[in-house]
Amino acid sequence: MPVAKLRPISSHVAAVDLHGRFQVAVFLVRHAHGLLAVDAGFPGWAYAVLTAAQSLPEPNRITHVILTHAHSDHIGGASVLATESGADVLCSAEERPYIEERRSLARAACSLGSRVSLTLNHWLQQRRVPPVSVAGTLAEGDRLGGLAVIAVPGHTPGQIALVHEQDRLVLCADALFNVRGELGHDPAPGVTADVRTAEDSMRRLADIGIDDVAPSHGPALLGDARERITAFLERRRGVYSAPMGI
Repeated sequence: MPVAKLRPISSHVAAVDLHGRFQVAVFLVRHAHGLLAVDAGFPGWAYAVLTAAQSLPEPNRITHVILTHAHSDHIGGASVLATESGADVLCSAEERPYIEERRSLARAACSLGSRVSLTLNHWLQQRRVPPVSVAGTLAEGDRLGGLAVIAVPGHTPGQIALVHEQDRLVLCADALFNVRGELGHDPAPGVTADVRTAEDSMRRLADIGIDDVAPSHGPALLGDARERITAFLERRRGVYSAPMGI
């Protein structure tokens, strides 16, 4: 079981930081009847999440597990979390076949590099995830436990982010990374299926008008998320528009 650290982010949200091959956060969101878990970490990490939940004041049962997208570091513990807590597992309709049927995300890749990376990821990681049964789907505008759903595709076809409206906080999943002090949309080359769509989703995060954004990889951006995301996208635009050398 990985080392887990509980990191409060806002009045209703805490991150369970799980340190294995690389940092991954599962978020526990307080609501009137218990907790929502946003994502579930790699296979084998579920008991660290359950232990963290049990350390919180009651009611602390996990009632729902919301999977933001189908990568193994987000869905790997979902089956055990659901079994141990009795929680319903939810995701977007677009992402459901990649989770339940374990389809390869390489099908959604928009470049040869992404297709190769995601094919390797599928055979080396995704196929090791225990089968996950999805109880229902979430779509843009749905609300559950104080969270509003927004679509942020690109990293995967059906990725969703969640806005805690009372806390003015966005749980942006892998629409944004904040690793080693630098923002980005890819923790490793090629794992984002559609880079241009991913950057459109990052722009949408900035346009929401909320300055606190918590990615699943790296520290939360608190107070300056819009500014930092906008600056990153401006630099990316410069890369796209720069003249090619002769």
